[in-house]
Amino acid sequence: MCYGISIYLSESDTFNKNWMEKAAKNGFQYIFTSLHIPEEKNVDYVKQVKWLGKTAQEFHMEVMADVSPASLERLGLLFSELPSLTDWGISGIRMDYGFTAKQIAWLSHHLKIGLNASTIDEEELKKLMDEGLQPNQTEAWHNFYPKPFTGISKQSLYERNALFHRYGIKTMAFIQGDEQLRGPLQLGLPTIENHRHVSPALAALELQEMNTDKICVGDLNLMNKTLQELKYLMEGTVPLYADFNKGYEIFNNMVHSNRMDAAEYVIRSVESRQQLSHFQQEAHGLEVFNEGTITVENELYGRYAGELQICLKDIPADTKTNVAGRIKEESLSLMKKVGGGKRFVLLNSNVK
Repeated sequence: MCYGISIYLSESDTFNKNWMEKAAKNGFQYIFTSLHIPEEKNVDYVKQVKWLGKTAQEFHMEVMADVSPASLERLGLLFSELPSLTDWGISGIRMDYGFTAKQIAWLSHHLKIGLNASTIDEEELKKLMDEGLQPNQTEAWHNFYPKPFTGISKQSLYERNALFHRYGIKTMAFIQGDEQLRGPLQLGLPTIENHRHVSPALAALELQEMNTDKICVGDLNLMNKTLQELKYLMEGTVPLYADFNKGYEIFNNMVHSNRMDAAEYVIRSVESRQQLSHFQQEAHGLEVFNEGTITVENELYGRYAGELQICLKDIPADTKTNVAGRIKEESLSLMKKVGGGKRFVLLNSNVK
């Protein structure tokens, strides 16, 4: 799974460089930028694109630039000169409107190409293939949607991803940021409308579940806490914030795996029973373990002693089971994404 960030050339070089450095340190691998945003005025595109390409190379990040025929005028380039963008440090271009199938196919032999995944249909895709489009040089990039209620549905994205995968083309979609949202609306830049008001980590995990190959942050930046969460997701681990009761701190920051034969009611940690610690019975006075409760089987549970579980639903309490802590409210949605064999980590909820 590959993650990227968006860079807007109207922002200051200092701001953009700091964001690139922070993202690169947290495992992000590529940059998206657009060369035809109406709000971006008084931008020296040639100077800024060359600066972006050079700076991205310092952080070992690829750059994909969104272009239109009008963008070529801003760059002072003819269409046939687009391959020279590699000399500027640009890895590829997302080609929006205004280009023919023959032009796009030709360019895929010289640059990485991004198609508009949200608008192109199968007939157009077949035409591109007939013209010689190189699938291994092509990606399908979904749009982001600044205006509320205009983003696409999960079903639509899933179906369109499947379409491009049939032709051997990888896909990309956007998640919103959470620290500084981009204007003029500042309402997030997701691809899927229902992601506008969820955490970036949950949005990213759902995009992964819909077989999206690359994920890009549409907004200006992310909080450090969110960067940490996404770094875990890149490594195939679901981050869950938790509060542990005294005596159970051993499980803090420990990476667990849910059993392959995932239970309906609980997440069962494979690794917890391999620990040497065994817990004596503790009175809890509960009749029900609520959703999000973290439990550990005590010594009365025999061979199950020491097994950590997380309640996916409310279940009857048991005297053979101790209450170790609780998943934070903010992580309950992510908790439900921990399927069979999925890794997860329990993090101190005070980490900022």
